[in-house]
Amino acid sequence: MACRSLTGSVLAAALLLVAYSSACTQSNGAPASGGASDAGETSASDAGNRGSEASAPHHDGGAAALDAGTDAPSPVDGSSTTDAASADAGSAAATAKAKVLATLAGFSGAHTAIGVEDKDSSNPTADSDTMTSMAGTGQHPSFWSADWGFGTGAVNSRESIVQEGKKQWAQGAIVQYIYHACPPSWGADESCGWGDVDGSSISNTDWPDLVTSGGALYKVWIARLDVLAGFFQELKSAGVAPLFRVMHEMNDGWVWWAGHAGQSGSAALYRITHDYLVNVKGLDNIIWVWNLKDIGSLAQDVTDFNPGSSYYDVAALDMYIQGYTGGNYAAMQQAAAGKPMGIAECEVLPDPGTLAAQPLWSYVAMWPDYFNLDTSVIPALFTDPRVVTLEKMPGW
Repeated sequence: MACRSLTGSVLAAALLLVAYSSACTQSNGAPASGGASDAGETSASDAGNRGSEASAPHHDGGAAALDAGTDAPSPVDGSSTTDAASADAGSAAATAKAKVLATLAGFSGAHTAIGVEDKDSSNPTADSDTMTSMAGTGQHPSFWSADWGFGTGAVNSRESIVQEGKKQWAQGAIVQYIYHACPPSWGADESCGWGDVDGSSISNTDWPDLVTSGGALYKVWIARLDVLAGFFQELKSAGVAPLFRVMHEMNDGWVWWAGHAGQSGSAALYRITHDYLVNVKGLDNIIWVWNLKDIGSLAQDVTDFNPGSSYYDVAALDMYIQGYTGGNYAAMQQAAAGKPMGIAECEVLPDPGTLAAQPLWSYVAMWPDYFNLDTSVIPALFTDPRVVTLEKMPGW
C-alpha cells in the first residue's frame, strides 16, 4: 500500500525536477523585480551521526517504498564531488538543489519527512539519536538540522556540522542549517547566549543602519555572512544543497532580527542576506526557507513580512502558540503560493490524523526541549504510512 501511494509523488517530483532545473538560476540566483542586484549596494530604500552508530542505515527498502517500479537515485558520496572542478561543483549543487525541491514538492499532499532540530552543535546528532530511540522502530529521521549558532561552543563546531551535513546528505537525509545570530551590536563577537538575542538588541532607530549599505551594523552583518559563506562553499563543493532557515520566526519580535514589519524591516535584511550569499558569493546550492511563527497576527504577517516570492523556496511555520489550526494552515498556503511548506519547529508534532487533514506539510521538525511531550506521537508517526523516514528516502 505504501509503495503504491508514493508512486504518484515520485512521478510528480520527477516532472518538477525538470521545471526546477530550468528555473533554478532565474528564480533563486536573482532578486525580485525592483530589488538590488548586489547586496553590497542594497539599502532599505532600494531593497523592493548519527556519528555514534557503527554504520549508516541502508536504503534497500527505501527505493521500493518510494516507487516499486522506479529506481531511486543512489545516495551521494560526498567525497566524490569534493575534488571536482569548481564549475562542475556548481553544476552539481544546482542540480542537487533542484532534486531537493522536487522531492519536497512531490511529498506535498501525500507524504511528510520527519526530524528534529539538533540543538547542540558540539554533538549534532544527539537529538536525532534520541528521536530514533523513542520511535522504537529502528528507523531514523529523514530531516536533519544544525545551528551555526552563537556562543563559543557553536562557533567552534561549525566545521564539524559541515562534515556531519555531508554525512547526512550521503545517507539521503534532507539537510538544513539555522542561525541563532548574535546582535550585530556585538561586532565580531559571537559568544552571546540565548538571552542576548532579545528584540531590544536592535532598536527601530538603529535598524536603518543595519539595512543600509555602508552602515556600521550592516558591515558587521556582511562580515558574519562572509564567515558563513566559507562553510556553505564547502557544502557546495561537496554537491550538498542545504536548506537555510535564516532569521527564523521573522514576525515575532522576541529576537533582534524579527518583528520589524514592512519592506524596510526584517524582510529587507532577509533580502540582503539572500542577495549577498547568492549573487556575491555564488552560493546557488542554498535552499531558502522563509519562516514565521504561529502568533495571532499570522494571517496579516504573511504579507507584512514577506521578502518577495523569488527570495524563498520554502515557507515554514513554527508551532508554539495557536497550533495546527485551519487558519494557520490557510495562511501558510497563502505564504507558500504553491511552493513546499513545512513545520520548522514545534512543541508537539502533528499526529497522523493532523497530517492527514493537513497534507501539504512536506516536512515536520520538532524542537528537542519537548521530547517529553511527544512520547506517544513520535512512535505513531514513525509507523504512519504518510511519514517518510530516512530508510524510505530516495537518496540524492
